[in-house]
Amino acid sequence: MTSSWPVRVVVVIQARMNSSRLPGKVLLPLPLSSETTVLGHVVARAKRVVPSPQVVVATSTLAADDAVAAAALALNVGVFRGDEQDVLARFVGAAAAHQAEVVVRITSDNPALDPAFMRAAVTHHLATQADYTLTTGLPLGTNVEVITTTALRQAAAEATRPEEREHVTPYLRRHPELFRLQTLPLTVPPAVADLRLTVDYPSDYALLHLLFSELPADFSLTDPAGLPALLARHPWLAAINNANAQVQP
Repeated sequence: MTSSWPVRVVVVIQARMNSSRLPGKVLLPLPLSSETTVLGHVVARAKRVVPSPQVVVATSTLAADDAVAAAALALNVGVFRGDEQDVLARFVGAAAAHQAEVVVRITSDNPALDPAFMRAAVTHHLATQADYTLTTGLPLGTNVEVITTTALRQAAAEATRPEEREHVTPYLRRHPELFRLQTLPLTVPPAVADLRLTVDYPSDYALLHLLFSELPADFSLTDPAGLPALLARHPWLAAINNANAQVQP
């Protein structure tokens, strides 16, 4: 994968083993019959946006996350390790270590991210000269954030609230007077938009396992013969995890 963007874009994947609701979720196999993990699918989709050296897994320095670092190296992508709670500082460190001018922030529990929409977000971000861009309109677990490294560094220097450090981008969104903020509305079929495509609870994992078992590993959110057709045949799929609560930063 090569990109034609005039700046160095790095995809930084936030990852850790210590999840309270589903520990070790990022290294769960997906689907169960293969050796591919949740993290493996996230990395594969990121590599369709930028070359391997520009994909970085940002994990913590805790011993429990040694497995995440090892898995990332086995997937032939970069690794950056930093503070467990100060994820904002971890992102700044990852950006500096990999000479990023623009960072695409994704998380390792979102294996259904659509590379076409990720590329669209970066293109929109650069075209509008934004500091921060957020996509909207996609299923939970498939929207992305694009941030200039300069804005990340400013946020890291000024943000003081714990949630601003842990969730990386709240400080930027809370200060439109300081940063050029953009949203990019995107459209998918309604049945797809209503899905919950993140892995946070066991039932989330159950849905994603079913999808990755029935569809090609690189399925998109919009191909009419793929996910929309599967939902038309089996509308009950959406009910597997739609009662799960999502904690918003």
